Amino acid sequence: MDFDGAVDLLYGMPRDQFIAERDKLAKAEPTLADRIRKLRKPTVAAWEANQLARKRAEDVGALVKIGEDLRAAQQALDGQELRRLSRRRAEALDELVDGDAAAGLRELLETAAVDAPDDLLAGRLVTAPEGGGWGFDLSAPMPTPKPKRASKPEPKPEPKRDLKRDEARKKAQAAVDEATAAEAEAHRALSEAEDGLRMWTERVELLQTELAEARGDRDAVAEDVKQAKREAERRGKALRDAELRLKRL
Repeated sequence: MDFDGAVDLLYGMPRDQFIAERDKLAKAEPTLADRIRKLRKPTVAAWEANQLARKRAEDVGALVKIGEDLRAAQQALDGQELRRLSRRRAEALDELVDGDAAAGLRELLETAAVDAPDDLLAGRLVTAPEGGGWGFDLSAPMPTPKPKRASKPEPKPEPKRDLKRDEARKKAQAAVDEATAAEAEAHRALSEAEDGLRMWTERVELLQTELAEARGDRDAVAEDVKQAKREAERRGKALRDAELRLKRL
């Protein structure tokens, strides 16, 4: 088996079998062992996305295509097309994600379709990609190219500034900026915590596997000791019987 085959096998199997099967594959393929052991167990949402890529490849491919079209429409400043595609995106996600889906699956699909489309299509996601999903805000008004002016227009009088409104806007913008920064920090802390949890979960599962193997080895050695003890007792009895017959001669 080559490395790609090992990756496809591991990320396509039930999630709770990942660690044990990964270690088994590493032992079976010594030339690939180091690379295989570095493969990380997927999150629940990533695992479900990988299964969708295998079982509903056409639907997942359509979601990725919508992402490509959205970027093209954004570059062309086509607001009408962006709104149409955003509705198609929502419908595609509704088709893929049902009420029993893992938490975060919809957001992961939305982000991976743009930031990690190859891994999504191959069903090899480990966690949600680091990125901004679609890369732009569809709710924001689209800028329009400025038309060329045939002649210089008459200057318009500058409207009177509403100082109170300006001050209120500044405060509101400062609050938005502060909330945005706090949200980004919270997401960063969450990502670090999730990474730490995954690392220790994998470590615990690995140690549990090693413990089970060690217990099996211990039981096998204990059985060997019992058999050896019985054999020693049998041979000791045979020796005593032989000595007794010798004395009687």
